[in-house]
Amino acid sequence: MAIATSHMNAESSYSRSTMRQSNHSSSRPLCGICREISLDQMGVSDDRKMQRHQPTYLALKQSMDHGCVLCRFIWHALGQSNSREGDRGSDVLAHVSEKYPGREISLVVWPGVTPTGYLDRIQIITSGEIPDADTDDEDGDDGPADPSMHPDHQFALSGVLDIFAYADDPAANHGGVTGRPLPMTDGSSNDDFAFATQCLQKCLSNHSGCGRRDEIPRLPTRVLDLGPFDGSRVPYLLHTAGRQGQYSALSHCWGGHVPITTTSDNIEEHTKAISNLPPTFRDAARISRRLGIRYLWIDSLCILQDSKEDWEKESAMMGEIYKHSVLTIAARAARNARDGCFITRHRDVPACRLEYRSPDDQLVGSIYVRDPTFEIERLTQTPLDSRGWVLQEKLLSPRILYYGAQQLYWECRHTSIRQDGKYHYIQQDAVQPAMWKERMDIFAPYQSVYPNFNRIPPDWTEAKHELAARMRQWYNLVEEYSGRQLSFHTDKLPAIAGIAKEWAKSVDLFYIAGLWREDILAGLLWYGGKTATNPPASSTLPSWSWARYSGKVSFWAARDSTFGFSDYSCEFVDLSFRASGALGNYGDVVGAKLELRGRILPVRHATRISLGKNFIVGPNIFGYGGEQIGVATFDVAPSTFDALFVLLVYAGVGNVGYGAYYAAGLLILPVPTEQGTFMRVGYVNMEKGHGEGWWDTRSAADYFEHIPTRTLFLI
Repeated sequence: MAIATSHMNAESSYSRSTMRQSNHSSSRPLCGICREISLDQMGVSDDRKMQRHQPTYLALKQSMDHGCVLCRFIWHALGQSNSREGDRGSDVLAHVSEKYPGREISLVVWPGVTPTGYLDRIQIITSGEIPDADTDDEDGDDGPADPSMHPDHQFALSGVLDIFAYADDPAANHGGVTGRPLPMTDGSSNDDFAFATQCLQKCLSNHSGCGRRDEIPRLPTRVLDLGPFDGSRVPYLLHTAGRQGQYSALSHCWGGHVPITTTSDNIEEHTKAISNLPPTFRDAARISRRLGIRYLWIDSLCILQDSKEDWEKESAMMGEIYKHSVLTIAARAARNARDGCFITRHRDVPACRLEYRSPDDQLVGSIYVRDPTFEIERLTQTPLDSRGWVLQEKLLSPRILYYGAQQLYWECRHTSIRQDGKYHYIQQDAVQPAMWKERMDIFAPYQSVYPNFNRIPPDWTEAKHELAARMRQWYNLVEEYSGRQLSFHTDKLPAIAGIAKEWAKSVDLFYIAGLWREDILAGLLWYGGKTATNPPASSTLPSWSWARYSGKVSFWAARDSTFGFSDYSCEFVDLSFRASGALGNYGDVVGAKLELRGRILPVRHATRISLGKNFIVGPNIFGYGGEQIGVATFDVAPSTFDALFVLLVYAGVGNVGYGAYYAAGLLILPVPTEQGTFMRVGYVNMEKGHGEGWWDTRSAADYFEHIPTRTLFLI
């Protein structure tokens, strides 16, 4: 493959060609404390250091009111913070006064918290003397309140300030600041293509785990032939007939109606020329050509959209298509095919300049602090990243070049790079959940998926440890996937089938309806939202499959404190089903039935409010003797339930050292026409919390111990 080359250094050329924006001004007023801010004092070379800032929140406010722009930035950043209980930093700051001046503020930089030492932010933390009780219970209910804080707002504030420097500035090449200004180009400039080319070249040349340059895959059934790299040939649809070649794939949002698709009526015309490509497709073709990749795969053009047979056959290969592409081009900010990959940029807000000096005062440069009211593109909220199909494309593609609303992003199995130099898998600024990529990478060694997965029974083998880590990875993956959107509810299993097929290669388990037969008991313990039920998205999938319902689900087995238990109170006996479609057991199934042996208890449900330390609102589950069994999460509206049972699935002591008691089960409803057969209608949590359970002191197992085990079927 003739990947286009460039002798330009993407970062250096970007720095030279991008004008220092006038709103990055050195004339913006700073107080005396802010003028003395130093990377060295904040701990850039020693993560035990922090630089004291204003002595109180009140002093910060007064400095802000006197015109210090950086104190204003810090005030806004603290106001954006939230406590675990949901309290807002802005509410805390609203109560700052002479009577309640608030705590001392310090600044710190911790490049060591990222794998490669990124320095792109300043952490704002609370420091100084705080009553001991407050460190354990920030709401102040169980100990003396911090007299500097309002009694109703006792939690310590924190915040983040984004910092950046230009690549040719001493603050970057000597001070180590890795943050960069956002580009003003829309992704189509020479500098943008230099960035993309450099990322692609380095990956192909140096990252053996991402696939090498000399690996020539088999082309998909159909691709767009883009012709010569000078664009002199109109793209056309090529029937590949098994030939080999390098190709790119487009990841995009359909956004409802797609202006152009391939159907049985126009496929012959498309094999001659496709001259009316919409902007997103046209931009993807330009990117592919510019990077030296002749063939491009686009789902709506390369799959017959009016043929169920062709769609089933090609969708079954979707995972392989993305896995073997040399590059996936992702239109991250495009809502549909009309928006395009190249998005006009909006100018960054005015930044505050801090002077950088080397320790010997020989080098002087500039560090810029971005106003925290300016929101960097959030990667969990873009049009593309919220889509269900895209998770499969993201996890299986060896390399992805994202075209966002503010910049380009590169992601491969080895590294992630952004044009703004920001390390984006840090939880503090909610750009991406911490360790998301590492935890979800299905190709990574299991030791790196959960490096701190250390609550392992001493008698476990290495193989069992690996299986436990992989299963937990699967449940976390489904939690992420189920919260995404699908245009067609029938895609629920097809859109994750490619991941399941690839993931199965590392575990040697049998997949069925979104779960795994060998870990089916843990897989059954999923639950949806606490306050709402979702209508079934499928009438053929079994009631025990999370894929039957729309909406996000969570898994008992994904929790840190409980995963790895194997002493289930229920026994899996057998499974039967019929596959429906080309995906086989990886797609929709019909007549799926689980045979189990377990204990079931007749129960009723009612709403109950507990006013203890843990405020809880039902629905609660009670035995017919009045004993409270647990808290229910219904899959469907419970108003019509006449006969309800709880099937105990797990009951045992937690492995967390607190004496907690963990138990969970299923709410099941008899099927009147089939003796001994039930449908799942919900999940029941029967935990006792660390010796402070809000229901009576008996464990769930006590209520079930007199009940003999029986065979039952779940459909």
